[in-house]
Amino acid sequence: MMKTIYKIYKVLLIVGAMGILYSCDDELEINPEDSLTEDSAFESEFAIRGVTNGLYGQAREVDALNGNRYAISGLQSDEMTFVGSFTSLADIFEYETQATNTNTQEFWDEGYEIINNANFLIAKVPDADIVDFTEEEKDDIIGQAKFMRAIMYFEMSRVYAQPFQLQNGNNLCVPITIIPFESGAPVEDFELSRSTLNQVHTLIIEDLEDAITLLQESTDNTIASKGAAQALLARLYLYREEWTAAATLANEVIISDLYEFSDDYSFYKTVSDESIFILANTATDGTFGGTSLHNFASPSPAGRGDLFYSDFLVSALESGIPDVTNTEGKDLRLIDPVIIGNDANGVEEVFQNKISSTGNDPLPIIRITEMYFIRAEANLRGNLTIGDTPLNDINRIRSRAGLIDLTAVTLDDILEERLKEFASEGHRRMDLLRNSRGLRQAGDPEFSSAVFGANKTIFPIPAGQLDANPALNGQQNPGY
Repeated sequence: MMKTIYKIYKVLLIVGAMGILYSCDDELEINPEDSLTEDSAFESEFAIRGVTNGLYGQAREVDALNGNRYAISGLQSDEMTFVGSFTSLADIFEYETQATNTNTQEFWDEGYEIINNANFLIAKVPDADIVDFTEEEKDDIIGQAKFMRAIMYFEMSRVYAQPFQLQNGNNLCVPITIIPFESGAPVEDFELSRSTLNQVHTLIIEDLEDAITLLQESTDNTIASKGAAQALLARLYLYREEWTAAATLANEVIISDLYEFSDDYSFYKTVSDESIFILANTATDGTFGGTSLHNFASPSPAGRGDLFYSDFLVSALESGIPDVTNTEGKDLRLIDPVIIGNDANGVEEVFQNKISSTGNDPLPIIRITEMYFIRAEANLRGNLTIGDTPLNDINRIRSRAGLIDLTAVTLDDILEERLKEFASEGHRRMDLLRNSRGLRQAGDPEFSSAVFGANKTIFPIPAGQLDANPALNGQQNPGY
């Protein structure tokens, strides 16, 4: 982690309200007037709010929560096909990822930058002695920081660790650091070994429970809120197969009435109440959208045509039986959220139209629809009756897609509906792994490399981290 810590300090404590400038290589460019020392950053409310806003700006980087988060899931699982020429992405698609892969390296770096700045806010804000800066306002800042730290550790656990189901969470995950790196601090204090998945999950749970207490209910889905913390915690409990907790939290978000299950799919690229937490991308963010966002789009109007729906996904969408009132006669998720176009080789394919090819538009991280899925699966698998029935929850989702109601629902039904509903939204890979299933279908060239528990179903600890941090010696993931 040493190499990351040095990079973190170089870009530490950006005042978001003053503006953040980005270069063509996606690195932060800090003007002297835009940077703060650790001390001055906590001497004014304006500066503290600037650092808080900066967390969301950092999260919008393509190597943080923006495009690559979606690309990684699509590349590894059975939902997408890649025909592009970017070696780092092709290696992931073909299960030939190396520890020097730039995509997995940059995700690690961006993750710890956000975590470190969140650590500063969590550690420093409680003691900030600022006139008219109330305890309630401090609590809100700390709650946002804890949510952002939690979501980054959660995302990193999905990338660098095998799922909970492989070893009941006792497998290695990522190093935990909750102490902010300050100038003059001994670097040895940040040469940390990897914690277990259970330890990382424990920190995430603690952070989100604190965030739920500290944050208010809000309809502003562009920043952390009580509902966003509840929703993310419901997702984590689903991953851990803690059915009662998952169903209870998902149900609380649903019945809060702060979010709206949309009537159609026009909510994509908007800040609609369908979304619980969203990246509020802007034209400025679009200037560093990166290749992964372009890979998701057809060549017209602005994509590369590299990454598109797999035949397996298209077949699943085409196999649904339309309701008699469906005038389109097909699964509506094959209409609004997609574009038919030619891939990079000139072959007609189905491309997602949920994520902007330019990076300018809002991008959902958590949607209210996911809460219905979580409640349905947790109730089904836990034999629970929290909120509504699994059958009603799944049929609600199918009805929006113009499909006939099911008369009974199974886990396979739920996973197939999740595949179709969340296509290219970053869920499929973990939906398969947390259910101890392989990432590719039988007959796929990488089928044997993608079975549950196989080495390269997760990603390597970056080579640069192993070289710089002696505490990681011998802790590389198997197969790298």
